Amino acid sequence: MSRIRERVSSKSLACVNRLCEDLSMVRKRQAVVLIHGIGEQRPMDTLRSFVSGLGFKTYHSRPDRLSDSLELRRYTIPGTTRRPVTDCYELYWSHHFGRGKLLPTLGWAVRLLCRPRLWYHQGSLRNTIFAVLACGLVTAVFLGWLASLAMGRLTSTDIAGFVWVSIALLVLLVTAIFCSFITGRVAQAARYLVPHPANLPGRNAIRADGLKLLRRLHEDDRYERIILVGHSLGSVIGLDLLRLAWDELRQANPPKEFAQPEAEAMDRLIAQQPTMSGDLDIAAFQQAQYRLWKENRHVGVEWRISDFVTLGSPLTHASLLLDTRKVKLQQRMEEGEYPCCPPLPDPETIFLNKLCTSTNGEQRSVKVGMTHAPFGPTRWTNLYFPVRFALLGDPVGGPVASEFGPGVRDVPVRPSVSEARSRRYQMLMKSHSKYWVVEPGYPSSDRAVRKAQDQKTRTKDAHTMLLDALAL
Repeated sequence: MSRIRERVSSKSLACVNRLCEDLSMVRKRQAVVLIHGIGEQRPMDTLRSFVSGLGFKTYHSRPDRLSDSLELRRYTIPGTTRRPVTDCYELYWSHHFGRGKLLPTLGWAVRLLCRPRLWYHQGSLRNTIFAVLACGLVTAVFLGWLASLAMGRLTSTDIAGFVWVSIALLVLLVTAIFCSFITGRVAQAARYLVPHPANLPGRNAIRADGLKLLRRLHEDDRYERIILVGHSLGSVIGLDLLRLAWDELRQANPPKEFAQPEAEAMDRLIAQQPTMSGDLDIAAFQQAQYRLWKENRHVGVEWRISDFVTLGSPLTHASLLLDTRKVKLQQRMEEGEYPCCPPLPDPETIFLNKLCTSTNGEQRSVKVGMTHAPFGPTRWTNLYFPVRFALLGDPVGGPVASEFGPGVRDVPVRPSVSEARSRRYQMLMKSHSKYWVVEPGYPSSDRAVRKAQDQKTRTKDAHTMLLDALAL
């Protein structure tokens, strides 16, 4: 009888412990911060479509008490025994720039077109630009030919007039058709990416709003985990926020008594990675990053951003967009201004041993990540639509690992819609904004069907991989 009682009591205790763990998981919360891309975005439009595209049956709109903007709200996804309550916030920044000017934006675009790196290294972007320019030139020549015929000036002795008419028509065509697109969308990218004195107030205001939101999330004890999501130019803003916030939140305050074997394991793993271009077991590396993130939380480090997810990121062209006349991106990485994934050792480690004072006044030595190592404990997953035949797909996004290191998990994806609609999105170059769009019935619930599509297209389903990257 005593043995039976012991068995019953042990089973009851196990059930109680499991129930307590489930309840504690429900009480915990996690936050998703979405940073929208270029365009004259309106508050909440991107976040509303993003949360709707995640596919959860129930979510609620709640006041956003962490943002200073009265236009913003948060969406709360209820928790389950396996998923904590998830609050989704939007970092809205479009109002800091607004519409730009046509001539400065065209000047920035022309300077990019004149860079040798574009024509020698940026394969997909180069092909897309060449195809667009070729189409525009053919259209202008055709219109110039018609205009010259109408004016009766298409003769063998008046080729110069024909050329000038074609050039003038091309300029007018670009200005008339793309003026709104250039001033309302491309201008925002030019103003954020170029550190010209006139652009600094807007750049600093955007970063200040982002850092304020991240600080408040870290100060809110309800949140155990934060996921930062950047779409298009929002991924560049997100990278800036990561490197700036990491410097503030990377130290244990106050330090807690806990061993740090994962920090030592990360140092050994990075020491075995001689160059940024080497091969890396990305699954094992991201598991090590997550274990390090959990260990940092046990030690007392306030850093709660476990994942950085980028969608259609122009960081695939980082060397083209972030290089300046005097300083290359590679030099800025070596100097620690921009982080790599995995971090570059300095010279053999990415941690510093620091003496920190605990709450009871004791001095403890804690391994603290260096200022250039936010991707020690933070995983980076990048989703992109591959470019095919120069004009199909998303030429803005692409793989990022070649620029920032093999620790970035690059995933080529396809839209979660029917094949007919997917082709239409690609032909009209609209796929850039379709990373979280889901059509009813997609993705297929049959794993065998999805796997066959994966093998056929050499891509993954965008919705499935987005949920996998968020790991809610």
